[in-house]
Amino acid sequence: MKVTCIGIVGGSGAGKSTLCMALLDAYPDHIGLVQLDDYFKPSEEMPVVDGIVSSDHPESLYLDQIAEDLKELKKGNSVFINTKNERLNPDYKETGKRMRVQFVPKPIILVEGFLVLQDQAIRDQLSTSIWLDVPHDIRWSRRVHFKYDEYEKKILIPMHEKYVEPSKIYAEHCIDVSNQTKEQVFEQVKEILTPYLST
Repeated sequence: MKVTCIGIVGGSGAGKSTLCMALLDAYPDHIGLVQLDDYFKPSEEMPVVDGIVSSDHPESLYLDQIAEDLKELKKGNSVFINTKNERLNPDYKETGKRMRVQFVPKPIILVEGFLVLQDQAIRDQLSTSIWLDVPHDIRWSRRVHFKYDEYEKKILIPMHEKYVEPSKIYAEHCIDVSNQTKEQVFEQVKEILTPYLST
């Protein structure tokens, strides 16, 4: 089985996870999902910026491990990931503990996260990538974690401008989703994925 990795990228709150879950539901036998959120380091190992622990810095993630896991999946090998995905780890909100889960190869592996294109080793594993473009104010209104004004001003905006936004140049497809419904976005992405679904 040929395994194709496709990046789903954009700033925090762009709608990446929502899109990926919809695609998983539509094509459960053909699509798998690897999320950067499952590769965060413990908070004590994350960089501190202006006295605030930054979860939006590349050094807050085991990016090298993501690249290695994608290589294994493309070889047809399963990998084990400590996930907090609520579908696979429904008790995460209560326990705060990740669950070690086996991820098996699928024809398409979506690679979802805000820094997917910032890291060259991860980019090298992708066949294509889709950037969900949304203005900051909309993304901030959707953000769930670390949502307070000081974090937004001192961490989120500077990190996005320094690391996330510049990586948009590597995206093969860029979709302005700010004025579109989830269904409209889904249809556009489905069209992009169709050639890979049929191989």
